[in-house]
Amino acid sequence: MAKLVLIVLKCCFFVLYFSLPLFVIGQSIQNDITVLLKEQKLAGAVYSIVKNGQISCYSSGLRNMETGDRMHKDDQVHVGSIAKTFLAMGILRLATESRLRLDDPVKKYLKNLPMINPWESVQPVTIRHLLNHTSGLSDIRLWHFFNTEVTAQSPLAEFYKRNPDVLDIHVKPGILFSYSNMGYTLLGMLIEAIVGEPYENYLDRNLLQPMGLNNSTFHFTAQYEHKQLAMGHFDSGGLAFAMPIYVRPAGQFTTTAQDMAIFLELILNGGMLDGKEFIRKEFIDQMGVPDQTIALKKGLNIGYAFGTLSRDRYGVVGLAHSGNTVGFRAMYYLFPKEKKGFFIAHNMDSETADYDLFNQVIIDHLGLKMPVPAHSRPQKLFIQDPQWDGYYVPVLTRIEPMELIDMISSYTRVSSMKNGLFVKPFQKKGTLLTTQDGALFYVRNRIGASHLFYKDKQGESYLTTGIMTLKKVNGWKIFALTISVLLGILAYAILLFIFLYKVLQKRADHFKSPAAFSSVTFLLFVLSVVIMAMGDVTRIGNKSFPTILLYCSTCLLPLGNFLALSQCLTAPKISLKGFDLCLVVLVAQFLILLWNYGLIPFVIWK
Repeated sequence: MAKLVLIVLKCCFFVLYFSLPLFVIGQSIQNDITVLLKEQKLAGAVYSIVKNGQISCYSSGLRNMETGDRMHKDDQVHVGSIAKTFLAMGILRLATESRLRLDDPVKKYLKNLPMINPWESVQPVTIRHLLNHTSGLSDIRLWHFFNTEVTAQSPLAEFYKRNPDVLDIHVKPGILFSYSNMGYTLLGMLIEAIVGEPYENYLDRNLLQPMGLNNSTFHFTAQYEHKQLAMGHFDSGGLAFAMPIYVRPAGQFTTTAQDMAIFLELILNGGMLDGKEFIRKEFIDQMGVPDQTIALKKGLNIGYAFGTLSRDRYGVVGLAHSGNTVGFRAMYYLFPKEKKGFFIAHNMDSETADYDLFNQVIIDHLGLKMPVPAHSRPQKLFIQDPQWDGYYVPVLTRIEPMELIDMISSYTRVSSMKNGLFVKPFQKKGTLLTTQDGALFYVRNRIGASHLFYKDKQGESYLTTGIMTLKKVNGWKIFALTISVLLGILAYAILLFIFLYKVLQKRADHFKSPAAFSSVTFLLFVLSVVIMAMGDVTRIGNKSFPTILLYCSTCLLPLGNFLALSQCLTAPKISLKGFDLCLVVLVAQFLILLWNYGLIPFVIWK
């Protein structure tokens, strides 16, 4: 009896010895996350940690700010673009089963796809291009996400049928990374073409269930039907209910912290499931390893592949993917060499919160942060000349037709300094880069090279980070575009002031003034914008009264300006004619610019 008691006591001791540190770590990380949630004014979070085969799940904060219900670790969350990793895994599963080849042209399976690819004869768009965001497609249109006309059962092809131009290929496939939600929607269509059923049904049954992800689904889920789903929140704290989207294969996925940890464990195990190859190991090994791009060929090894991004942050290189959708924001990180990983999802999508702080806290708890190896720091700074100095803009506009806005608000300035190159995106903090060879550049506290400068065969200069490519443009072009926009807006404001002044003074000639024509159409435009702003943001992609009014008002702007110009040229009052004519001409050049960049007429629903 005494021996039995002794054995029991020893067992209890060993259980306490091994479990107490885990309990302490769990309490510590929960406390840190809870504090961060309050500091960043966020609702709640669920998170899980994978460490050497062990899984731990946690929760902090509120699942519903209106009711005050607390978040539970088994609550479901939406994860936005993390859906791409799961969809990519579905494609890789089909490739493992030899039901497709990754280098097959997409049109082999989607024969009637109205994709216009100028390089079709030499480089068709392949499945691999779609997986790696190197197809040359742009990202999305506003109506793809913000639209209440779409349903959970809408055919996937609806994302391009109303406007086949969205499928135009803008750069040669394979050479540049350009994030595309439309590309992953095509992958969803491709799966349906192969298996003959909705991709949600097939992947839930043949991908998620075999992995044991019983609380995850590709199907649309909403709070009013699924009580386990946490409530999403807008930046203001208002409730954000789930809504279907046109590009759902790229951003529609519901899961839990536990299921995400199981999924991460599968990847850490090289695609093995129950001792059998579920996903071919060579595919798992290629995740996050860019393929064929110019950046890779010139030595920049970080990038995107198979639904995963290789990311050099916090003193460690890992595989990652973020995601955000209405009311939610999520992130996972994997560190295959260390056999560790984590997932965290917030039920609030805030524009002001610093979500990276949460990643940093968890990475610190995992003990992953290490000193940057000395060999990765350039010891001898060498910059031959300021050839890279200048202004750079995105090669591809993610949301068309917003190229003009990218030109004047998304440019990056590069300047030579004594100790490196200073890269300063517009309205963001700058970064100092150092180099040894004048092409590959390093950021302080990064493990490897983070930026690459190069020239193409035509002598054009480019800057790339592996997941963003910018092209050097004449700084005067950006300056001229900015001045053109500012002068046009100022001229419109003055014309409107003149018109309203005459109206308030009850001048009989206020409708005879050249300002009247431009002012009335501009007032209509302002009214349409105000009505749009007052409405539901989730409806801005609908073909509705506000969007039709905005379309009509932008059509009338050139007409109003033309009538104003005609009136100026025939106006009898010479003293005002010159000033009015100058304002109308400034408005005219502004409207021509907007027309040239596809912003007039402004059609949101196409």
